[in-house]
Amino acid sequence: MSFLDLELKHDYDSEEDDILHDFYIPVLSKAKKYCRLAGFFSSSALAVVAKGMSPFIKNQGSMKLIVGARLQKQDVEAIKEGLEDPEKVIAEMMLEDLEQIQEEFVRDHVRALAWLVAKNQLDIKVAIVVDRYGQPMDYDAALRRGIFHQKVGIFEDEAGNLISFSGSVNESATAWEDNIEEFKVFRSWIGAEKEYFDADFSKFNKFWEGYANRTKVVDIPKAIKERLIEIAPSNIEELDLGRWDYGNKQVRLIEQVRPIELRKYQLEAVQNWLSNDKKGIFEMATGTGKTIAALNCLKNALEVESKVIVVISSPFIHLSEQWIREFDKLEVKSDKLLADSSQTRWRDKLVDSIIDVENGISESLIVLTTHNTFSSVDFMNIIKESKKRVPELRFLLIVDEVHGIGAPERRNGLIEEYDYRLGLSATPKRWFDLEGTDKIFSYFGNVVFEFSLKDAIDEGYLTPYIYKPHFTSLTPQEMEKYETETRKISRAYYRSKDEDEKDEIFTLLCIKRQKIIRNAMNKLVVFQEILDELDEIKYCLIYCSPKQIRTVQEILNQRNIVQHKFTEIEGTKPKDRFGGLSERDLLIKQFSEGVYRALVSMRCLDEGVDVPPARVAIMLDNSGNPREYIQRRGRVLRKYPGKENAVIHDIIVEPVLRSTISQELGSLERRIIAKELERYRDFARSSQNASECLKIMQNVEALYGIS
Repeated sequence: MSFLDLELKHDYDSEEDDILHDFYIPVLSKAKKYCRLAGFFSSSALAVVAKGMSPFIKNQGSMKLIVGARLQKQDVEAIKEGLEDPEKVIAEMMLEDLEQIQEEFVRDHVRALAWLVAKNQLDIKVAIVVDRYGQPMDYDAALRRGIFHQKVGIFEDEAGNLISFSGSVNESATAWEDNIEEFKVFRSWIGAEKEYFDADFSKFNKFWEGYANRTKVVDIPKAIKERLIEIAPSNIEELDLGRWDYGNKQVRLIEQVRPIELRKYQLEAVQNWLSNDKKGIFEMATGTGKTIAALNCLKNALEVESKVIVVISSPFIHLSEQWIREFDKLEVKSDKLLADSSQTRWRDKLVDSIIDVENGISESLIVLTTHNTFSSVDFMNIIKESKKRVPELRFLLIVDEVHGIGAPERRNGLIEEYDYRLGLSATPKRWFDLEGTDKIFSYFGNVVFEFSLKDAIDEGYLTPYIYKPHFTSLTPQEMEKYETETRKISRAYYRSKDEDEKDEIFTLLCIKRQKIIRNAMNKLVVFQEILDELDEIKYCLIYCSPKQIRTVQEILNQRNIVQHKFTEIEGTKPKDRFGGLSERDLLIKQFSEGVYRALVSMRCLDEGVDVPPARVAIMLDNSGNPREYIQRRGRVLRKYPGKENAVIHDIIVEPVLRSTISQELGSLERRIIAKELERYRDFARSSQNASECLKIMQNVEALYGIS
């Protein structure tokens, strides 16, 4: 067991290297001693330190660890004024962090370090950053000082050979997943590297012995050591750290990755696509497994073709990450590449990866991208040049939420170089966009498989729901504004002799009407009435407009309903402070656990975000666009243990028809109302109380003379 057997690079960069598997695990498997200057204390940071340490633990290795004290401003002030003892403050801070561990991955790895503490194989010290007067500094001030920005590690094997690394290694839950990390490696037995190794060695020991400038190093508080010993497993094998798969992008339980069997209708969808020359559209209700069916199409292409490039385009980056999580369920084996705006060098990586397939280095490649990147000139040119260079390459295009690719700026990406094509959507037709819809259907082919919402509910794949429409009206001020806008547009409508122009004017009028209706003041009154009638507010999704969201949250707060907004501001990247999850994933997790009883959203829950526990939806902002309202309905219909049915509350503004308006204006308004009632009819038909809802709609139509 010697470091001399390892082939190590002089530097590592997570853009190019799998740092964990290329460096840490090989070195730790031969190490007997490990010293680490590890940044500021948090349970998540400790988990990162413990990543890949199974072989080190089996070697009965010993470790020294220095962590920084993450003091808050109020703590520092209390210490300065002599109101608090520094050790007590640090102990309370660390204990609170340890008690709040939620993630199983973090818990397992912290317990692994705790086991080393219990076995006297791990010694931990705490570094407190101090100012020029020797007074402790709070976390933000310490960060600005930069003392813990550079990390240092020292390894020693049985023969006394030593290795150091130093650089911008970030001690966070996402350090080996998303951040760009780089560091230099120096070996004590290499003459040219000895000087640099000595500098790293000296730096660590200077901290350990308490000689570092502007830093006071103390032993870990006794209370923390006792707590770590308390949570340590009696047997390290019971943790089974080998069950964790440290992937480049995701850390997951290997035991959770199991192949799944396709449902009968999914198999039928795949067969229809294959029979149609591997082209077509799956029009399947939200929550019925379009992704799994598509992955079977992909799997078939990889099995029967050689040199295959698969491009999967989704509306958002976080949806690409969801696709990645689905791959192993069907044992899809292929190189994978994220190529979108979140990856700074995606162009070079895409070219290199395709060339690997061309040259036989890789058998296939799956490229995950977004609609915007997919339709960019750079992306298209790379695909075109590859096909031109190697005509026998086969390209499969899968477009998730295919309706989105029909937008004028995106449809340019639908180039002929893609041999096989599959579009996925619950609503492939674009609202008020015949040209975009025609482009989608002419490029992908017709719908080769359809599985409606009613089919999915009847066959038990989705949750039945009760539909509750609530009617309200515009205020006099809103009514006046609406009628003024309508009169302006209606003049142009009736003057026009061109039917296409009339359709454009009608579309404009619908949009103008929707802008006024979506923020109608009386909707908030009805919203409060709905809250009053509900026995319990839990697992509730509330859709509102940007203008309404603050008021909606205030109403919920006044009623002591714990809620959180779910908007584009809540990020999709894993963060240390969220326990290695993204903020959105943490919100959904806490929503599932009942921490938040309601999520208040604008449009972020429309596409691709899974919240299976949700069983109540209240729609203040209820678009007439089928794509939007079908997606919103789908969010509460996914199956979940204990969820027998869902309830959808739909707040509808009554038609604006007064005896004072002209006959022509009244006729146009009736046409608009009839269009908007299509959503009502769609929601009502598939509900458990369909006959009751359709009867209400017939009464509304009769009242306003709508046929």
